[in-house]
Amino acid sequence: MAKHKCTLCDEEIKTTFLDKLDGTFINKKPVCSACQKEHKDKLKDKISE
Repeated sequence: MAKHKCTLCDEEIKTTFLDKLDGTFINKKPVCSACQKEHKDKLKDKISE
């Protein structure tokens, strides 16, 4: 089980009981669901910085 940290907030991203990530990968970088909601309009721009 790999541990992932959010690219934006640097917090560990939790997984579900089936070991699915509670977030997503954008441009091959992990992003937690909280940051997805907070930065939904400019998410790709924030990650590329």
